[in-house]
Amino acid sequence: MIAMIATAIIGIVAGGGLGWALHKFFRARTLRLAREEAQDILDEANEVIELRNLEEKERIQEIEMELWTKVEPEMLKSEGRIEDLQEVANEKKAKADAIVQEEKKKLQDREADVKVQEQALRGQESELGKIKDAQKALNQDLVQKLTERLGTSAEEFKTQLKNQMEEESRRRAARMIQETEADTKEHAESEAKRILSLVIDRFARPYCAERGIGAVNFPDAHIRKLFCDPAGNNIKAVQDACGCDIIVEEGMDMVGVAGFDPVRREMTRRTLERIFKEKKNINPDFIRKIAENQKKELFKNIKHDGDSLAKELKLEGLNAEIRQMMGSLRYRYSFTQNQYFHCGEVGWLAGLMAAELGIDIKKARRVGMLHDIGKSMDHTVEGGHAVIGADFIAARGEAADVVHAVKAHHFDEQPSTDHAFLVIAADAVSGARPGARRSTIESYNQKVSELQDIARSFPGVTDCFVLSGGRECRVMVNGKKVDDTQAMDLSRKIAARIEEECNYPGSIKVVVVRETVVTEQTRKELA
Repeated sequence: MIAMIATAIIGIVAGGGLGWALHKFFRARTLRLAREEAQDILDEANEVIELRNLEEKERIQEIEMELWTKVEPEMLKSEGRIEDLQEVANEKKAKADAIVQEEKKKLQDREADVKVQEQALRGQESELGKIKDAQKALNQDLVQKLTERLGTSAEEFKTQLKNQMEEESRRRAARMIQETEADTKEHAESEAKRILSLVIDRFARPYCAERGIGAVNFPDAHIRKLFCDPAGNNIKAVQDACGCDIIVEEGMDMVGVAGFDPVRREMTRRTLERIFKEKKNINPDFIRKIAENQKKELFKNIKHDGDSLAKELKLEGLNAEIRQMMGSLRYRYSFTQNQYFHCGEVGWLAGLMAAELGIDIKKARRVGMLHDIGKSMDHTVEGGHAVIGADFIAARGEAADVVHAVKAHHFDEQPSTDHAFLVIAADAVSGARPGARRSTIESYNQKVSELQDIARSFPGVTDCFVLSGGRECRVMVNGKKVDDTQAMDLSRKIAARIEEECNYPGSIKVVVVRETVVTEQTRKELA
């Protein structure tokens, strides 16, 4: 049994070895045939490629021959043209060479002439040196003779001559300065009038007709009764909340508001108007609530007004407190002129005049708008509004020249810059234009009386009339006591006296009228 199994195993091993040998033989034979077949394919492919390369070369040669046949005539023409151009270039080069040679010859001739002239010049310089030496000797001899005759030394004579020439130069300079000043004065006034006329014509800002805070009236007797309680608590509540005095007179339907702060007066007016719209019970708590609401609304309006004015004049970089104070001027009046609109007018007018004079327009508008900012706080701070306003804006970062222009616009300090004088002129134009400012009957009568008293205090004056709303003072004089020269001097004296003793906006014209009346009678005898 074991022998059979061994025989079977041997047979299997021998069969496997034989099979593996046959497999290896056939595999080697197959690889050899494949290599031979691949080599044959490569050889055929190489033959095809070589054939195609030959065909391509032949085709390229045919194309080159065909192209050459086409372009050969043009190439020949081009070659002929190139030869012609070469001949022309050679001819021009020959001519240029000839010109260069000719110029070189001329230059050599000129150099020779220059050398001859240099030699002649050296001779002339030598002669000139001799003449200068002779002249120097003559000058020395002349100076010696002059000094002997004058009895002074040469240095003393030079000093005297120098002093005389300096004195003559000073006299000429003084005369020239006087002529220049006279010419400037002669034309300055006409030029200033032209600029002012042009600026006023160009200024198209609408005129504000506001004349102050209006009175507050009771709508009816019922509201008066509710507001005027017997204990006076409502009136006291309004006064405490708004900071102004409330005046209610018997038999009058108007409520008086008294106070130094214009913003508080406006707040009181608004609070009263809102209270009088209430038909129910009016009590102190309700009044305090209304006053607080009106205060917030008023401050909001003030801020809006300040921002609007700065935006209108195109001013940038203004401090928030400055804008706030400019907005509060909306409720400040001077000679019944609203100061908020007045500052806007001065800003525009100063800018227009700056444009005509060729100086900084934005800075002119800035100082014009800020010039009266002190009026928004002159009820709480001592001093003139120009100084107060200048200190206020200086503490908030405004430039030194802007501060100076604000402080100097009423001559609290001497104006020294162009913008300072522009603000003075623009302020005068805004305040003096017809209708801008009005006076009460009492202040107007006082002004008229002051002008008449001043005019009548001079000898020879017979009467005085105040015309044009107080802007012209017409003085009548006795023609026998005052001649024409004295009348001219009298007008100047009256004007100077008015400037010293009166406070007024704008200007006042003084006109002195001298009249001479001569009469004679004719008499004829009857036949």
